[in-house]
Amino acid sequence: RLVVIDEDVEGGTTAFMLQQILEKQKAFRYLDADPLTICAENHRPPYASDGDYFSKPSVDDMVEKVYGMFTESNPTKYPKI
Repeated sequence: RLVVIDEDVEGGTTAFMLQQILEKQKAFRYLDADPLTICAENHRPPYASDGDYFSKPSVDDMVEKVYGMFTESNPTKYPKI
């Protein structure tokens, strides 16, 4: 399984990292599920710390998505939250 987390907008650094991992390093053959990307929202962020809160992925978002990946692989051990 592969999770790529980035503060950049969708298609930015996450796309570059996926290309490097999947195409250049040929890691696709080792994956048993689709890769997951967690990135910032695609909009112009507000200023100051509000911009971080509304634009960048929060810890809750990351935990929820990664735990969902665990649930998909072993629903008995990792029940839905």
